[in-house]
Amino acid sequence: MSRTENLFRQAFQESPIGMAILDDAGRYEEVNAAFASTLGLSLKDVLGRSFTDFTHPDDLAQSHEALARIRSGAAPSAKLLKRYRSASGDTIWARITVSDAPGSHADPRHRLVVQVEDVTEERRAKDLLTQRTHYDHLTGLANRTLLLDRLALSIDSHRDRISTVACLFLDVDHFKVVNDSLGHEAGDIMLVEIARRIQDSVRPGDTVARLGGDEFVVVLENIRSRAVAEGVITAITEAVQSPILLETHELVPTVSIGLAMADEDSSAEGLVRAADTAMSAAKEEGRARVAAYHPRMRRDAMSKLSVEAELRTAIRDDQLDVYYQPIVDLPTRRIIAFEALVRWHHPSRGLLQPDEFIGVAEDSNLIVPLGAHVIHQACAFIAEHPEFNGRVLVNVSTKQIGAADLTRVVRSALSESGIDPSRLGLEITETGMLMASHAAKSDLEALTALGIDLVVDDFGTGYSALSSILLNPVSGLKLAREFTLRLGDRSTGDRISLAMATLTLSLDMYGVIEGIETEAQYSVARRHGWTYGQGYLFGHPTPAHEIIFSPDGSAQVPSGERSAALAAGHPPTMRPETPTPRPLTDPTPTPPRERAVEPRNDAGLGPVPRTDAGAASGPGSARHGAGGAFMSIEHDRDPFAWMHRNGIDPSGFDLHR
Repeated sequence: MSRTENLFRQAFQESPIGMAILDDAGRYEEVNAAFASTLGLSLKDVLGRSFTDFTHPDDLAQSHEALARIRSGAAPSAKLLKRYRSASGDTIWARITVSDAPGSHADPRHRLVVQVEDVTEERRAKDLLTQRTHYDHLTGLANRTLLLDRLALSIDSHRDRISTVACLFLDVDHFKVVNDSLGHEAGDIMLVEIARRIQDSVRPGDTVARLGGDEFVVVLENIRSRAVAEGVITAITEAVQSPILLETHELVPTVSIGLAMADEDSSAEGLVRAADTAMSAAKEEGRARVAAYHPRMRRDAMSKLSVEAELRTAIRDDQLDVYYQPIVDLPTRRIIAFEALVRWHHPSRGLLQPDEFIGVAEDSNLIVPLGAHVIHQACAFIAEHPEFNGRVLVNVSTKQIGAADLTRVVRSALSESGIDPSRLGLEITETGMLMASHAAKSDLEALTALGIDLVVDDFGTGYSALSSILLNPVSGLKLAREFTLRLGDRSTGDRISLAMATLTLSLDMYGVIEGIETEAQYSVARRHGWTYGQGYLFGHPTPAHEIIFSPDGSAQVPSGERSAALAAGHPPTMRPETPTPRPLTDPTPTPPRERAVEPRNDAGLGPVPRTDAGAASGPGSARHGAGGAFMSIEHDRDPFAWMHRNGIDPSGFDLHR
């Protein structure tokens, strides 16, 4: 044996990487210890066996192809990445180099020299990086990066086909409530289960991705019609809406879904954006719905974006103004309070009503600075008219309460204006009050401790039990306009109005019936026992400078056509006219069985002082004792017991114990 052969033999045996010599048939003639160790076998267990015995089935084809090229002389060597199966069944990733070893004169057979470098750990690290780069860590679904890659390929592959690609954008309804109430761990469990249900509902080849939070996207391949996509959507919604048990709570999740179908001009980003836009439309329609994308949705979204940008400027440049709509004492029609309502003096579109921008303010969280502006303006209005001793009520959003620290805003406005806290009231919707977080409830309690009255706005339009509302520090209720429109129907409208009017009196709250526009509605409201009312019959929302205050504390607002013109933002054409005298008594007699109207204090909302012990001593005073602290009062907080005592059948009302 020559010196060269000895050196090769020594290097072969002692090499730290695996080495092997294959005969022309692909059997191992020689292997070193490193190669045998890589496979988890001894030398004798490898010698004489074919390389195919240890090669991963998925890599056999490329291995045969490489060996064939070398045998044919097409290439002297080959490099490839392949997988071996170890004795324990594990997959071993290896980077191998195969070289031709021509035979000698004495032994003309060709052999193959193989060098095997174990790169399993390197491959695992790469796979982990790929997993983190392309897959969601919580659910294991594709993430946004992988989704867009796959969606782009799908769109390209369908451009010249009859079928197309559909994109679904799913958002879990009210998911924040789960996180806030049960914690993020419970929320994660819910998301994992919903992800599994969606994955099990789609067809093989479809892609399910999670974009983050509670948002999922599904890419449907080979869709021939919208009906096919809707069939998959039905399967998804049915699966998702099965109950989930979280801790001791059984929840039934729902999703809002947007559907967008690809066309010849679609891009991956554009299709996802279109589905997202449609999903937002489904949310606005009431959640747990499906909406298909239409180009007008995009235009509407761009319009909202424009309004949001302009609204930021409006808040900064003081383009917002506050109008005041009167609340009257129904027996006398005397103005005893105002509701502050924001208006936007747009530089090009004129006076904008709240429904044209409040929704955008809520979605963009601009409602917080906008709401603070209204509170400061309302307090300044009160301070400018000390002769008027009524209240001003201001609408607040649930987004202003809790994290936004509404108490701090109110304290600041009170300090700047120097007014008494009892002159300010805050209106919160029924649903908003009941869905308030712990922090929000603490904020509400702090406000009542200041002496601020809380009023439930649009009462009756929510979906909660009446008893739940009464557990909150509420001083008054405003019956929604929807019920006022039904006054005089001698059916549900009248029954609800009568019950709510009497209930507020029983609970020592003040009640305001909204939306009174006709004398007929006014008459019925009085018969039902309402003492306060609001509506166009008594005045439209009016600019502060158009309200006339008398030294005796009375207030007058424009009426008739002038009132409507001012509310709409039209320039005034005349001075405020003298209000038409109104009858101070209702010509319709009160039925004997109905509660008589209790006298009211002209100073504002609330019953007049009494001399009997334990009775109210001023506007909301039963709820605000020394220092404005919340106090219990002697009245029946069970509406069922009260209604039975007063001869009212509770079965006609949506009340729950």
